[in-house]
Amino acid sequence: MRRTLIDKTSMWTEIKDETDIKYLLELYGYFHDSCLRDIYITTREFVDEKLAMHFDNKLTASLLFQRQFGPTTVLELKFEEIEQFNFRPFDTNTDPVIYDVTLMKSEGLFYWADFAGWEVGDNDSIWIKGKKLFWRLRPELIGNIERLKDE
Repeated sequence: MRRTLIDKTSMWTEIKDETDIKYLLELYGYFHDSCLRDIYITTREFVDEKLAMHFDNKLTASLLFQRQFGPTTVLELKFEEIEQFNFRPFDTNTDPVIYDVTLMKSEGLFYWADFAGWEVGDNDSIWIKGKKLFWRLRPELIGNIERLKDE
């Protein structure tokens, strides 16, 4: 099946198998010379108008990447039903540039990690795993954008 960039802009595309993973990695240049711009995590817990608390225990995260190549410069990944997320901020001695990544499906879960060759259990990196994974291109979000505003 031939895919085009036009039909992937702003629409979520679900990743289901290794073919989808390979397509995304090739489309986005294996994340080479990219950076993780934003991370948003939604718990989906809330308090309603009657002050009752609601839980569904399903985390969702959006990861926004920017890279130094076009035409696919800005990519957003969405993980649903997150089981684990490992984040460590970069210090002044650490290079935050992503050169290559691990994106895989194992035992029904999707994993993304910020370097190639990453293995489950390696916590010296940024990585996430979840039951569902989606992606979309977001060219309108190039640059030093502020999606989370102080109000």
